Amino acid sequence: MSANELETLPISRAEFQRQEIFKNVSFESLAGYLLGCETIYPEPGALLIDPEQPKRRLLVLLNGLLEVHVEAQGGVFKDYIQPGHCAGEMSIFDNIKPSAKVFAKENCKILIIDGDTALAMLNASHDLCLNFLQILSHRIRTNNKVVCEEEYHIRCIEENAKVDSLTGLHNRRWLEEMYTRELSRSNSGNLHLSAFMLDIDHFKKINDTYGHLVGDRVLIAVAKSILHCLRPTDMPVRYGGEEFTIFLPGTSIENAKIVGERLRASIESMKIQLPDQDDSISVTISVGFTERKDGDTVETIIKRADDALYYAKEAGRNKVCVNLGDGTMFLF
Repeated sequence: MSANELETLPISRAEFQRQEIFKNVSFESLAGYLLGCETIYPEPGALLIDPEQPKRRLLVLLNGLLEVHVEAQGGVFKDYIQPGHCAGEMSIFDNIKPSAKVFAKENCKILIIDGDTALAMLNASHDLCLNFLQILSHRIRTNNKVVCEEEYHIRCIEENAKVDSLTGLHNRRWLEEMYTRELSRSNSGNLHLSAFMLDIDHFKKINDTYGHLVGDRVLIAVAKSILHCLRPTDMPVRYGGEEFTIFLPGTSIENAKIVGERLRASIESMKIQLPDQDDSISVTISVGFTERKDGDTVETIIKRADDALYYAKEAGRNKVCVNLGDGTMFLF
């Protein structure tokens, strides 16, 4: 290539060699293709790639910063392109209109290479192909990491949405999913399953007498005691207010009676410290439970346990009651 032709190139040899996209690429091997290219100097905010008005061209950023806007269901997501890297290459490879808008974030210097010329340059330089593959590989790895992190955060948000923030127990949203799954498993395998409903006795009086801060302490203490009395496989839930429900997989009605009395006695023996005082208070619970029957739904088995709970409270509270499912109730 003559000296006159070199002077008409849109990029110098030194500038060419500084670009990541042209790393290890011979300047002479591509100089002829660069003769038909141009250099532009867009100002901040200039729209360079627009899906609505696509142009099949490669933008090599020589100086400045580019901002990429990807519109998705969750809003507009932004990314940035640094000097030495490029934009628009995917539309050249797959001949599909761009999926994002690209703006000049700062004053920029950009080498514009039309699509056909870019493909010819790739065909002429093995090293240029490798550079494109490395850049695309890096973007894929970065995007995969972002996707994995987003999925992790989404799982955390979903899990937190199923946990009662005060007691740390699961809440009714979790109950609807997990109790349905456990009941279906027990029904299909004809397995034992017992369901409990618990209620803190005279809880409104505790709130009215000592305030909601003490009421919260009572709920937290009761939840901890429930967990202490159960197996890791049992499924306690804060049902709402001062009510709790528990599914005990693989538990017959005889063993459920033992668990119910253990829960009642454990909570009755607790001492809950009053804030900023030397005094403490005690609370009791009423417990109702029942065992799974063929054809049960989550609603029907909890309803029977709740009927037993109501019977225990009507009988004087601080009692355990079993509902046999045929209208028969027994107090313990």
